[in-house]
Amino acid sequence: MIGTGNGNRPPVKTPRRIEPAQGISIVPAGTEDLRLRVQQLSLREQLERNHFLLERLNASSARLIQTFENGGVFEAIAEIIANLIGSEEVAIFDYCPADESFSLAWSWGVEAGDLQPFESGAGMFGRAVHQGLSQFRERQPDAALLPFEKNLTACIVLKSSREVVGVIAIFGLLPQKNGLEWADYELLKFLETYAAVAIQFQRLQEKQVAP
Repeated sequence: MIGTGNGNRPPVKTPRRIEPAQGISIVPAGTEDLRLRVQQLSLREQLERNHFLLERLNASSARLIQTFENGGVFEAIAEIIANLIGSEEVAIFDYCPADESFSLAWSWGVEAGDLQPFESGAGMFGRAVHQGLSQFRERQPDAALLPFEKNLTACIVLKSSREVVGVIAIFGLLPQKNGLEWADYELLKFLETYAAVAIQFQRLQEKQVAP
């Protein structure tokens, strides 16, 4: 008798699909190891970044402490910015809250004539002081810049007891520096307070020895 099925061939069985038990996921071989490896690399990167930053902060702190005995606080600030941030064009301005005036205290790598317009307190300088926040050109690309600010990279407010007492102007970066990085921003936060402390300490010393 001839049937209408598969002849003499055995019937084809459809493979049964195996469902994973509830709460258990089937992970391809090696996927879990890869995930753990990525986590390890991420944690290692975080530790290395923090270690790198702490080294820079320690070096900066040690350099500022030297000025307590040897003076030269402005030069020390410029060295920190040159060696650890990457700019050899720096100016430090005093700010007097009483009459909202600026005066140039010290500069390096910038012509004095180019700095005079900044004493008006316009542009990024004015925003930094009125907001009490450092201004960064990279982070505020849409903020209006005045013609004399075209080479300005950052205005770092110097704070004492939350009051702005001065501003560090950082102009052009070194050629090998493409822009400010995460560690640069963190170091500049450190300078906001501790550069101000070092400057004030030096000025008190100068008053004590003045005739």
